[in-house]
Amino acid sequence: MTPLPALAAGRYALVFPGAGSHLPAMARRLCRAFPAAVEVLERAEKAVGLDLARLCRAGTAPELAPPEISHPAVVATALAGSAALRAHLGERLAPPAFIGGHSLGHFAALVAAESIAFEEALVLVARRARLMAEQSRLRPALMASISGVAPGRVAEWCADCPAVVGTAVVGCLNGPRQTVVSGDEAAVCWVTARAAEASAADDPVSVRKLTAGVASHSPLMAPVQEELAPALEALGPVAPAVPVLLNSTGRPSTDPGQLRTDLLRQLSAPVRWNEAMRAVLDSGVETVVDTGPGQVLSKAAGLHPDAAPVALNFMQPLEKVVPLP
Repeated sequence: MTPLPALAAGRYALVFPGAGSHLPAMARRLCRAFPAAVEVLERAEKAVGLDLARLCRAGTAPELAPPEISHPAVVATALAGSAALRAHLGERLAPPAFIGGHSLGHFAALVAAESIAFEEALVLVARRARLMAEQSRLRPALMASISGVAPGRVAEWCADCPAVVGTAVVGCLNGPRQTVVSGDEAAVCWVTARAAEASAADDPVSVRKLTAGVASHSPLMAPVQEELAPALEALGPVAPAVPVLLNSTGRPSTDPGQLRTDLLRQLSAPVRWNEAMRAVLDSGVETVVDTGPGQVLSKAAGLHPDAAPVALNFMQPLEKVVPLP
């Protein structure tokens, strides 16, 4: 079924992915088809002084791996995807009912909601990424996804991890039975080993280490919070055009202060994405448009039976994802 009626009626949530969702050559097809996407990448390149136009179109996995590269590249590519969707649908595309960004994606969401300026957001993203990468070099970190088990049990495993091993916490609550653990590398490995031991044939647990390269949403980010706080406190977002989903509460908000505070809180607090999706679905909105570059958020939406996820999968033409009459 085509998502066009929901997009034309404004009955959809537009969501932007976070760190770890980058892919090699993730914007190549997008840029070939839509000059608007190229323009977004070129603006981002000028804002942060990185070769983003090339990296997003032709970057390899090793090139994109460092957070200093992948974080601004993900934000730029997701905003390019949003621009391509607007170019593809033109006047058929109504404003969304909600806008949201998972973790790092909150910056892109605020840009899309016309709450903060594009260049201002990219500069902050680049600085945030550098600080997070520096902290991870001082204290090796890891994030891992654990699926097939209730978040409460994952939290118990994290609490059971011996202090001598390190710190591991629940960093993201992405679905009813899909959780991300974040913290010291050794501690996260300890938790994932417990998860693997708990897996049974009739109740399998899936574990996947993420490529974020940092320990987002954990106490390890406290030094980054302290360093970034003045810049975020000076940030002057305006009331967004549509409600924006908060990472730290999962609730929609149009309050500029709450939107700014969320950027700081989410560094060490868990992302309550499952609650954000429930807030969208409970409002009667079923269509969730994942701006890419991968399909991370559309898969998370798909964990809810009443959701209708749409992935702007950049490996396919938009004409196939959102066909026109």
